[in-house]
Amino acid sequence: MKKSVNIISRSSTLAKIQAQMVGSAISKKHPQISLNYISTKTSGDINQNLDISNSSTMGVFTSDISNQVINEKDSIAVHSWKDFPIEENNKTNIYGTLKRADMRDMLFLKSELKNTKYIDELIIMTSSPRRRYALENNLTDLIPVSFGKMSFIDVRGNIDTRLNKFIKGKANGIVIAKAAVDRILEYEKSKKITTSPTQTCLKKSKWMVLPLSLFPSSPAQGAIGIEVANNNSSLIDLVHSINEKETFDNVANERKIMSRYGGGCSQKIGLSIWEKNNVKIKSINGLTENDEVLEDFNTINPRLIEPGSSRATNRTNAFPVSKSEKNIFSKKHFNKNTQISKIQDSIIYITKKTVLKNKPDFSHSCTLITSGIKTWRESVKKGYWINGTTDSMGQSELDHLKLITKAKDVIKLSFKRNRGDKTDTIDLYELKEPKFPTDFEKREEYFWMSSYAFSVALELYPAIIKKRHACGMGNTYTKIKKLIGKDSEITPYLSYEHWLKSLKD
Repeated sequence: MKKSVNIISRSSTLAKIQAQMVGSAISKKHPQISLNYISTKTSGDINQNLDISNSSTMGVFTSDISNQVINEKDSIAVHSWKDFPIEENNKTNIYGTLKRADMRDMLFLKSELKNTKYIDELIIMTSSPRRRYALENNLTDLIPVSFGKMSFIDVRGNIDTRLNKFIKGKANGIVIAKAAVDRILEYEKSKKITTSPTQTCLKKSKWMVLPLSLFPSSPAQGAIGIEVANNNSSLIDLVHSINEKETFDNVANERKIMSRYGGGCSQKIGLSIWEKNNVKIKSINGLTENDEVLEDFNTINPRLIEPGSSRATNRTNAFPVSKSEKNIFSKKHFNKNTQISKIQDSIIYITKKTVLKNKPDFSHSCTLITSGIKTWRESVKKGYWINGTTDSMGQSELDHLKLITKAKDVIKLSFKRNRGDKTDTIDLYELKEPKFPTDFEKREEYFWMSSYAFSVALELYPAIIKKRHACGMGNTYTKIKKLIGKDSEITPYLSYEHWLKSLKD
């Protein structure tokens, strides 16, 4: 094993942070190795006039560093993996990565929009064709502001430079990778830095974390790529020793799929692959160079029962398969607007549109997160600014917001008797008088909207525990799995609609 290793990166603050992260992982595993950090400006950093959305400029942030790795035998390079060309070269490659950060994008919007109902033009700063396409097709019903048209301004530079341009410029919004925001905030926290463009934007802008179901990222976004010369076996072994396999495999899959469409920053295509409850999930959205529309949010795990499978249940033997069957409870609503209006500096988790029936007034110091896209859209219709969603993945996803919110508490708006989680809950309605179809117990497969609904049904019909069950990806899955034990089957799906598609007509 080499006693001294050079770690080369770009010269930006974010690049240096990522290099230090790799160095820390090496030192933890191999404390005997001495590390030297080398930062350099690439052609993409120097020439601010380059059009990075053009396929001819692929590798402008990596090729100069790759040449150093080739020429300096004791060197590895650390990149934002998304910047590394998908087209392989024969001299270097990415041989390892660390655990992936948040893949999502963040949209910052000028705070003056919060009192605006309509503007003629919404101007967003981004040079990414992928981001432009996704925003044009999905943003309209995610903000409570109507606009005549959406236009874009190219923006270049490191994170601080771009955010300063946004703060001082005429644009209404800017899109930044959340992984970059998180890493910078973590660094600033460790250095006790209290003022920065990132912190200013979080304080003074209306921000939202864009959901992967509608806004998949570029391949490898949020992942660090560690580059080594192909002929340097000792450094390859070193990098393999710190490699995070799940991230590496998912990114490799993303890059492989994207290569079918040409790859690179010039594409209007977002693609993200991740795992939840041992299920691989893929979101792809965009437009190919041949004008083929790509739009798929689905699982890629053979464990799930997919349409046409021999294991699929007949629709007539499943529950619920209609709107009337879904609504098994009547609801009694409670008005707790006074209590809600007093909440400060907290994440408020809106579990269903039902909790907004009495139109509660939320403090501007609070962060509003919905359980899914439907609830987000319904909240916007009522005039609320939503900061993000757990995207039907469960409230554990709120952990990804700790750095950017600095929230003291998480307050969950839900229904009475919904207990057992780590959040404080305000009961805004009660589920009463459950009604099940007469042949309920004879059905073969059940989809559950909540663990509470399952527990009520189980108490009335104990025999169903041996049947086949399904639910969403979040806490409902975790809780039901504990209740049914190892002898019964529970399968997580992305949504009720996704489960319906798995049934035989």
